[in-house]
Amino acid sequence: MGKELKTIIVEDEARGRNALKAMLNHISDVKLIGEASNVDEGIALIENGDPDLVLLDIEMPFKNGFDLLAAIPNRKFDVIFTTAYDSYAIRAFKFSAIDYLLKPIDPEELKCAIEKTASKRQNDIHQPQLQINNLLENLKSMNKQNFKLSLPTFEGSLFIPIDDIIRCESDANYTRFHIRNETKPIMVSKTLKDYDELLTDYGFCRVHHSHLINLKFIKKYIKGEGGIVVMLDGAEVEVSRRKKEVFQKSLEKFASII
Repeated sequence: MGKELKTIIVEDEARGRNALKAMLNHISDVKLIGEASNVDEGIALIENGDPDLVLLDIEMPFKNGFDLLAAIPNRKFDVIFTTAYDSYAIRAFKFSAIDYLLKPIDPEELKCAIEKTASKRQNDIHQPQLQINNLLENLKSMNKQNFKLSLPTFEGSLFIPIDDIIRCESDANYTRFHIRNETKPIMVSKTLKDYDELLTDYGFCRVHHSHLINLKFIKKYIKGEGGIVVMLDGAEVEVSRRKKEVFQKSLEKFASII
């Protein structure tokens, strides 16, 4: 992986800490510099040890992993969360592009997550502080439509409210995001499939293999073999014949809740 990752474990159960330590022994270029059994111990370790990576449990007595992050203003470290449950938090992790591992932790999944972290930290535009800030903001939001989505661009990460995304357009292994009140699309270094899985529950519909649209920005639908959707930004988006039924059902469901 290159540069050694100084790593801290924050986990309240001794068995969990021991299991993580055993797994880390088999991952090269990881240096365990401390372990903590609660949030306060973890904060002290982080402030004194200046880690590159924190393996952070969510549910701990008295204070949780999010309390730890909120208590540290200058977060230069990356985080990989370890959790047994909490689907709401998991959704927030995905929107903020922060890694998490479900317990019981699989050694290969841990290795992959650490290798991905090491790769990100070699990039000059990597911004763990902004990602964590976005995560904490998303967790505070009771209305999931207010979630901000982390978009990795060539200049760094942008954090865009999902309610401002008009449509997403595939461009090979990249995705172009068309944003409300923005004249130029944002090119993102992930595939449309990644965002299809993430945004479908938030009023978006994949109407074509190349297009994912926000249903709230539809101006009109022109019927046809598949049809054409005219968006509020003036774009005309083809609905594939294969996606037509899914689109119409999504539109009916969306109309019933607004």
